[in-house]
Amino acid sequence: MTTTYADLVAAVRESDAKAQALISGVPDLHVREPSALPGWTRGHVITHMARNADALGRLVAGAESGVPGEMYPGGPPARNAAIEEGADRPAPLLAADYAFSGSRLVSALEGVASASLDVPVPWRRPILARDLPILRWNEIEIHLIDLDIGYTCHDWPSAYVEFTLVRELGFLSNAAPGVGVPTLSDAETLAWLIGRPTRPGLPTLPDWPF
Repeated sequence: MTTTYADLVAAVRESDAKAQALISGVPDLHVREPSALPGWTRGHVITHMARNADALGRLVAGAESGVPGEMYPGGPPARNAAIEEGADRPAPLLAADYAFSGSRLVSALEGVASASLDVPVPWRRPILARDLPILRWNEIEIHLIDLDIGYTCHDWPSAYVEFTLVRELGFLSNAAPGVGVPTLSDAETLAWLIGRPTRPGLPTLPDWPF
């Protein structure tokens, strides 16, 4: 089955709404506790999710204007500083920031003209504007796991697992020649591919995204 751009944006909208609900339920005390990402609290993860929405919004704007957008003006130091600056805010502010930035990005993705979908976009590997919803879908679903609030790979939407697993397995042979795929559920296989293994002893992979 072909997944259209509109399908992807609709999936992002659904995941974003879910993320808003989950993030709004994190108590103030818990946002300052460690997440599943080393060195980051839950506040860091939520702030990163919000700033990623802003960053992808700049790529959307660049694709539509014809002037390539920069995800994080100032590069990694500026990106990291923004995350550190926002991480210690109270839970209601973190939730409001995520809700605003996430919703704004979904609206921007919905508004991309069909003529702009095949515009190249500067990312880690060559992509087109039509791929931007995929990046956001990954950000939301993966970082909901990283928040360590009870959401696991087994909670991923089946459509997300099916779509993303096929894509990532396609990149695996070049990224890790000779590495076999362990016998796991589809969700656990995808979690392993993206660096969130569900059990010890699985083959080591290069840093994701490949």
